[in-house]
Amino acid sequence: MIPLQSTIENLKGSFIQLDRLFNEKGFVLGGGYEYDHGYYDKALDWEENKEHQAYLRIPVTATDGSIGTRKATLQIGKPFILKHVYQTKSDDQASAGLISASFDQFAEPEDPDDHVESKWIQRGQSELEQLENHLKENFNAE
Repeated sequence: MIPLQSTIENLKGSFIQLDRLFNEKGFVLGGGYEYDHGYYDKALDWEENKEHQAYLRIPVTATDGSIGTRKATLQIGKPFILKHVYQTKSDDQASAGLISASFDQFAEPEDPDDHVESKWIQRGQSELEQLENHLKENFNAE
């Protein structure tokens, strides 16, 4: 994980507006978000077999309401770059039952803190700068 300095850290705004602005720059709210926190992700390695292992991740916290609701207020955390290498072999810890299989469908990463190559750091910083400029031009503080 590589933390990045950013002008958007600690910025607060409505979920509706921030979600739209993040989406316009290709970020998606990760499906595993909780009511009080989540992450907007953008794959950095889109041209490499669509495996998506290097990401620019922007954490958000709900300071009012719940993430995903119209009335929520979000605060942006410290952006970072991570590399998530997925297992290609079977997961020994995976459950076998029909019920548990519907919940335990993804294997743990091979190395959740894998080394991030400099090309992904450079691309992540560039993508972050583009997002910062987009928010600066289009964001209306509450």
